[in-house]
Amino acid sequence: MRLASATVLVAVAGLLAVAAFDGFERADTRTGSLDPGTELNTFRYRVTPLAAQVAQGDSGTEIRVRVDVENTDSEPMPVSHIGHTTRFVLEPGGTALPPPAPVLSLVRYPEGRVTSLQPHMPEEAVLSVPVEDTGGLAAATDLVMTVHRSERISASGDGAPLWVRGALVAGSVTLSLEGS
Repeated sequence: MRLASATVLVAVAGLLAVAAFDGFERADTRTGSLDPGTELNTFRYRVTPLAAQVAQGDSGTEIRVRVDVENTDSEPMPVSHIGHTTRFVLEPGGTALPPPAPVLSLVRYPEGRVTSLQPHMPEEAVLSVPVEDTGGLAAATDLVMTVHRSERISASGDGAPLWVRGALVAGSVTLSLEGS
């Protein structure tokens, strides 16, 4: 009897602690924006946003985001997955940068474009995000990079799993936008 009472008390204390710290809410409503250099874990990859700048690329104006990234899965991960799980917003104003997905290049080989990340190989990289409407850049001082957790779902056809952007947010990092 005492064991059951003690178990109930511990469970109640745990639930009260979770409620006191806003436990079961989504990360985006609980944490707000994090500082540059904060690692965000999607359960498929880890990314650490470091800096952002406006630059001219081969196809026009783009925002380049310097990141540390690592595929934590056991299989190669297409870079497009980063684009599917990440949102980029210019601030102030809240102008979201629409797809296409960012292009990834490695710091160690800046002229090459990477199509997939190998498992468990940490890389210093640059995500190049095209800016179609440059009008929002004039007043922008920051870029908010929000990364959603990855969710694995069963796909039809060959039965291979499909990874999608989950509802939960791994975190948002606000980066000062240089060159704007």
